[in-house]
Amino acid sequence: MGTQAYQDFFTVTDNECDTENRMTLSAFLRRVQQVATDQCDALLLTSAVYRRTHTAFLLAKAVVEVYTDVPAGTKITLRTQPSCAQRAVYYRYTTFQNEVGTVLAAVDSRWILIDTDTKRILRQAPPEVQNCFALPPAAQLDVTVQKCAEAEVVSQQTASYTRCDGNRHINNTVYADIVLDAMPTEQLLTHSAARFAICYHHEVPLCEKFTLLRGKTKNNTYYFIGKSETAKHFEAELTLRPKPILNSDK
Repeated sequence: MGTQAYQDFFTVTDNECDTENRMTLSAFLRRVQQVATDQCDALLLTSAVYRRTHTAFLLAKAVVEVYTDVPAGTKITLRTQPSCAQRAVYYRYTTFQNEVGTVLAAVDSRWILIDTDTKRILRQAPPEVQNCFALPPAAQLDVTVQKCAEAEVVSQQTASYTRCDGNRHINNTVYADIVLDAMPTEQLLTHSAARFAICYHHEVPLCEKFTLLRGKTKNNTYYFIGKSETAKHFEAELTLRPKPILNSDK
C-alpha cells in the first residue's frame, strides 16, 4: 500500500483565498499537511503507532511552486506521493491539478523521523513506518533558500494562541502567512506568489517571541529569517511575479 500515490478531491473555498481571490500559500500547505495525514491513516500509520514506537515526523524543508493563480471555486485533484528515506530524509511530492489535469501548483516537502525520547534523527525506521514509504522520490523541486547578509528587521512576532497547534508551537503552515504579511500590501496587490521555500530550524513554542528580518536577493525575490536571542527558527525565500495587465475597452 505504501508504494502507491494517494488522491483526494476538493473545491477551493473562499476562506482559503486572499483579498485577490487567490488560494494562499498557507492554504496549499494546509491541504498537503492534511492529505499526508489522511494517507498515513489509510496505511494504518496512526498517532497510536507513533506513540508506541516513540517516533515523530518533523518537517525540515518545503517549497510551494504556484504556476497560476488558483481562485475560489476551482475543483482540485490533490495527488501526493511519499517516498523512502534518502539519507534520513523522507520526501513527499504533491500536485494540485484542475479538472483537465493541468498542474496548477506543486509542493515538495522534506521530513525527518526522530526518536521522541532522545530527540535524535532516526536513520533506521521501525517496520511500521519503513513499510509505508517504499518508493524513491516521485519528483523533486528546488528547495534552496538563498541567504542575504543585508536582511533588516521588519517586525516582532509572537507564537500566539491561534498560530499554534496541538504541539504547542507555531504550526508549519503559518510561517507563509507571516512572511506574506511582512511584504508591502501594495506589492501583494500587484503581484502573485510564485514560489515559497522554507527551512525549519527550531520550533517557536506558545507565547515565545522572535524577530523577523527581510532582505532582497534579486528582482522580486526576498529572503526572510526568524530568530530570537537563543535560536534561529526558520529561513525562507519568497518570489513574486507581476500580475498580468488586462486590456480594457476604452
